[in-house]
Amino acid sequence: MKKNNLFKTEAFKCVIVLFLITVLMCGLLAILNDVLSVPQEERLNRAVMKVYGKSVEATAKEIDPARVAEDLGSVDEYYAFTDEGFSYELFKSTGSNGYKNGTVTMWILIKYEDGEAVSVKKAVLDSYEKQTLMSSFGEEFFDRYTSLTKDQLKDGVLFKTGKPNIDNNAFFDGNDVQHAVSGATRSSNAANNAVNVVLLYVWGDLS
Repeated sequence: MKKNNLFKTEAFKCVIVLFLITVLMCGLLAILNDVLSVPQEERLNRAVMKVYGKSVEATAKEIDPARVAEDLGSVDEYYAFTDEGFSYELFKSTGSNGYKNGTVTMWILIKYEDGEAVSVKKAVLDSYEKQTLMSSFGEEFFDRYTSLTKDQLKDGVLFKTGKPNIDNNAFFDGNDVQHAVSGATRSSNAANNAVNVVLLYVWGDLS
């Protein structure tokens, strides 16, 4: 009886072809990853331009975990720079407790004068998870975060979060940011948390 030669079967040839295609694709992906990847410095420059509006030299700062209110979210990136005699701190933060327990990630720019935080200079949406109505949130919504006065910042005022221990001192008026988009209260909470986690970090007070 003539034995079949495994190496000459169609099945074996198919396996070899698929293997070679896989190796080729992996190599191609590795090359494209190197070519298309954006260096950390360039990503930072893009973030600064997006939030601050012009290019400045920013320095990465180490995040102190003890100052992060983890029940509200996280501080993902932290940078500092000076421009025209003022100091700024730029945070990338993620707020939790959104719709379906999703999150909202934002860039928050804090302005300082004489070493004291005086304003939330800018708040810009970066990304979100599970927040199906976030496309309804316009610039007007995020501009509300910049309405905090110097005195309110000094007094430790926060935005409403849906958490009683935070909301006792939450900013509330006729333009309450929590209800700026009808039907998206939970998404608003997550956005508020992204801002509050930065404010608490700046103050260094998690009480």
